[in-house]
Amino acid sequence: MKMHLSIGGILTRIGTKREDFSVAFGLSDVPEVEYFVAREDELAEMHGTLCGNGSGSRRTVVLHGLGGIGKTQLTIAYAKQHKDNYSAVFWLNIKDEDSIKRSFSKAAKQILREHPSASRLSSVDIKENFDEVIDAVKAWLIISLPNNTRWLMIYDNYDNPKLPRNTDPAAVNIRNYLPESYHGSVIITTRSSEVKIGHPIRIKKLEDMRDSVKILLNASRRKELIDGKDFLDL
Repeated sequence: MKMHLSIGGILTRIGTKREDFSVAFGLSDVPEVEYFVAREDELAEMHGTLCGNGSGSRRTVVLHGLGGIGKTQLTIAYAKQHKDNYSAVFWLNIKDEDSIKRSFSKAAKQILREHPSASRLSSVDIKENFDEVIDAVKAWLIISLPNNTRWLMIYDNYDNPKLPRNTDPAAVNIRNYLPESYHGSVIITTRSSEVKIGHPIRIKKLEDMRDSVKILLNASRRKELIDGKDFLDL
């Protein structure tokens, strides 16, 4: 006999497995360069922070640095390398309020494709009631402690954060969009070094000239020269 528990209007089973919360991995709408120059040290630090020991606690990494320096591509590389560690990976564009709301709507569609019986999500108008969609997605992420804990939320482009010194009325408060739970993993990319939510990792300019040349060769669609003698002699 299976026991059921209703949390936040969502019916779930006690004793469910991790697979019951799986959502297919995909980054089809995320801009990706054809050739990524790996930042192995940063990737290792991200992995150590997000997959460290200790259950029942949320792990958050904040990648901060100049615009165009590679924060998004680094996050894509991490998600691809470690996707099997997570039951679900959701990519959210938090550039502004409209973007983050549309991203939550997309996340809701992803969940419903895999879990059409997620009752609270299925009863919400995904195209119109963005606030309800956000609440429903956040609720789905916390409905069945301790089972639905292996998700990863990526908040990309958090470049206009609501901070005491930021008087822009369009500034976004990311805390309004974080799941109200103490588990799961979160990655935030931002240009601001003042976002104090998790473990900060500063993304610096590439110091190895060889890596910079790799990027230039790729951008010029001449990446076949990367293994050539002239490149190796740099």
